[in-house]
Amino acid sequence: MDMIKKMRWERPLDLNQLETKTVIDEKSEAFKPVDTLSNILRLVHADPEQAAAPEASHPSSPQDWINLIERVRAAAHHTREVEAQAQEQEQRVQELLERVRDDIKLASEKVRAAEARAANIQAHAEMRIRAADERAEAAEERARIAEDWLKQVHEAITSEFASLPGLKTRAA
Repeated sequence: MDMIKKMRWERPLDLNQLETKTVIDEKSEAFKPVDTLSNILRLVHADPEQAAAPEASHPSSPQDWINLIERVRAAAHHTREVEAQAQEQEQRVQELLERVRDDIKLASEKVRAAEARAANIQAHAEMRIRAADERAEAAEERARIAEDWLKQVHEAITSEFASLPGLKTRAA
């Protein structure tokens, strides 16, 4: 099998983003291409000693691929768990928001009812004030009429009884 075709199958699908670098092989002091995927495997490898050792002597082994697939599956599983937790949390937030909306709606209804009661009380108070004003005006009118009558009675008494001889001495 041609080396280029083999490399295409061993590499990830997006070949344009991955590059092959040229490094010096320490043993032979010759230039040797190193696949970026090998570097990735070296980084995600579980054993730190193996991750530090260069794998220039052999290509990726099936065990490396199995380990990589297991790590990808574990990462996907963890991602699904995090997504499920995020969805649960979002659902709790939505429920909380719904309760807050209901509370706000109830509070708004209470405010409207209180405002209606206050407006009713204010209208009733204004009606009572107008009635009291009308009664006060009527009382003032009656008092004015009574004073007029009292003045007329006083004038009548003083004019009629002023001509009597015995009252002048007493009045003085």
